[in-house]
Amino acid sequence: MSEWSADVASFVAKLEQAYPEFRIAGPLLRRQAPGTLLFEAIAHELTQAVFHLPDPAVATGKLQWWREELQRSFAAQARHPLTRELGAPVGPPPDADVFDDLIVLAAQSRDLPPPADFAAQCAALMPAFVPIERLRVSLLGTPESAVAVQAEIRTLSHLLRGLARLPLAEDEEPVPVSMQSLARHQLSRGALREAGAARDALVRTQLADIAAALNALRPAVEADAGGTGRLRWRCERWRARPVPAGDPFATLWSRLDRAPWDTAWQAWRGLRGER
Repeated sequence: MSEWSADVASFVAKLEQAYPEFRIAGPLLRRQAPGTLLFEAIAHELTQAVFHLPDPAVATGKLQWWREELQRSFAAQARHPLTRELGAPVGPPPDADVFDDLIVLAAQSRDLPPPADFAAQCAALMPAFVPIERLRVSLLGTPESAVAVQAEIRTLSHLLRGLARLPLAEDEEPVPVSMQSLARHQLSRGALREAGAARDALVRTQLADIAAALNALRPAVEADAGGTGRLRWRCERWRARPVPAGDPFATLWSRLDRAPWDTAWQAWRGLRGER
């Protein structure tokens, strides 16, 4: 196992900071499935570009660059540290339109009104995460059957993190809850940054919706998600448990910085099952 460059290690460290399960399972993945860890770092970069760069022009420019980079990787001309380390893709080349939905979302997401309800929230995010999972198929050769369930897990993971940072959301950012939730709890968008019983109740409602959606995925996860998908699913289910009385954000932030005690075991078990 060769040593990764400092540039590669820095991108993997960003992934591990955002998703502690990869910090815990990282040494195992590095030995037995390094491509998985490298791909997850690429997926994290793409997600950050779509949702967390404040300037849509910068975000779309970065995604256009990644489109070209993934095309170059199929011609053995990769430039980015992660794609160079990943090496030659082992799956079919991605469709020409694989980045289109990512670019559209990066350009428009800050201008869209809040979705009508929780189901609409999920539906609005799937066009971001399905292309990322299609890229996994192209780069790692994973089964096409895993795309939908992996994208749903990513969608719910994104919603969970959006909920946790709700008090910190800037005015220009998309509202991380639905219009139905705002109306049900009689809250305005501006009131989401103000502590109170109504906001705490909204958080618990949204958390319950995320948990229910994750639980409903169990059959698909067990059938198609693969070891990494099952690991992410278990960790997000653990984070989406009901929060105790008091400030719900303290509990959510704590959970986002941790992972279940059996994470390393579950990662090893998942890799073993895929051999």
